[in-house]
Amino acid sequence: MIALKVEKIGDQVAVILSEQALEVLNAEVGGVLHLEPASDGSVLVSATQEVWLDDHHARGRAFLKRYTRALERL
Repeated sequence: MIALKVEKIGDQVAVILSEQALEVLNAEVGGVLHLEPASDGSVLVSATQEVWLDDHHARGRAFLKRYTRALERL
């Protein structure tokens, strides 16, 4: 079991991950951890790296791809 420390930093609350936790969660600095409650009350965790953190234009392209038809009607 890995214990995570919860701290208040300014107006926000942060979870401090150790190197071991980063490795087990396959997480990276700048990545996003998605927490989802399971039906039995436990928590499922998945770690993903957001693409637009590496490619600043990827977020805009994703928006345009999603809303192309609506934008064409305008």
